[in-house]
Amino acid sequence: MALPRLSRSFSLRSRIAALAAVAMVATPLAAQAEDPEFLTIGGGPSGGTFNVVATGLGDVLRKEFPDTLIDVQPGGSGPNLLRVSSGKADLGITSANNAFDAWNGRDPATPEHPIKNVRGLMTFFPSAIQIWVDANSDIETLEDLKGKQMSAGQPGQTSWLAFENLLSVYGMSIEDIESDGGQLHKLSWAESQNGLRNGQLDAVMWVSLYPHTTVLENETARPMRALSFDEDKLDEYLEKFGGGFEKVTLPAGLYGGQAEPALTVGTKTFLFANEDMPEETAYRIVETIWDNLDRFQKTHALLKFMDKDTVGKGMVVPLHPGAKKFFDEKGIPYSESKLQ
Repeated sequence: MALPRLSRSFSLRSRIAALAAVAMVATPLAAQAEDPEFLTIGGGPSGGTFNVVATGLGDVLRKEFPDTLIDVQPGGSGPNLLRVSSGKADLGITSANNAFDAWNGRDPATPEHPIKNVRGLMTFFPSAIQIWVDANSDIETLEDLKGKQMSAGQPGQTSWLAFENLLSVYGMSIEDIESDGGQLHKLSWAESQNGLRNGQLDAVMWVSLYPHTTVLENETARPMRALSFDEDKLDEYLEKFGGGFEKVTLPAGLYGGQAEPALTVGTKTFLFANEDMPEETAYRIVETIWDNLDRFQKTHALLKFMDKDTVGKGMVVPLHPGAKKFFDEKGIPYSESKLQ
């Protein structure tokens, strides 16, 4: 008989679990039966927000699951979907737009292998398409980026693809950016922000948290602001590419040079699990986060977004039954997925 997917992911670690069981002879058998042997959390690159949040999550969960070995691994929005779907991780952090695309057989998934076996647990914080410039720059619109030096990450990454899509609804392409001596540089996040801070780049585009601490740190060198986009263009973007996105207004004052609100589109970052995770385990994970919310929010300033009106909304994928049960008991509103 084939074991459930979650059990298969654990079976690879069974020898370690057996050794751990020897050390736990004094632990009540009931507790051992209730707790999973392992919980592997897919975070993000070392030092990045996803990694920081996943590490804080692991610390919170260890209190509720004292007999479970909880491990945080590097990952990212797309890689986490792949790992949780395949049973190589038990929990992951991702963005709603990535989850929507994977569900429909687009990057990070493929048409032959769409990812439809993941379930939402809890929304953590929002992110949005942002193009940052020096607040004193003459760049006011997307069209003003023609001939400029800028970065939108690297080909294949979420931000690069989102920038190509944004350009297309404006009737533009990367060739327009690179006209008249301009260049779209293929840079990492750190390289992009360093270039913006020291003036080597005129603009940086990213699907990013807001306000991002790195961008705020850039203001030690120059004031920053984010561009605002035309509402009709954003409507077209949402119609063509908007799965998991929604209109967002970045408020005035978000960055030091942000004198006016900026209209853009954003998505939600959330915690998810495989559909095979036992309902009781999923329930306890969501319950533990909620009951320790003050402690968890100290992990990262962006987690202050979490409250009764936000934690159940915007995940796009179907809710895990364990999470839904907890939200129903606590009267926490949640979004119903339209994915099939």
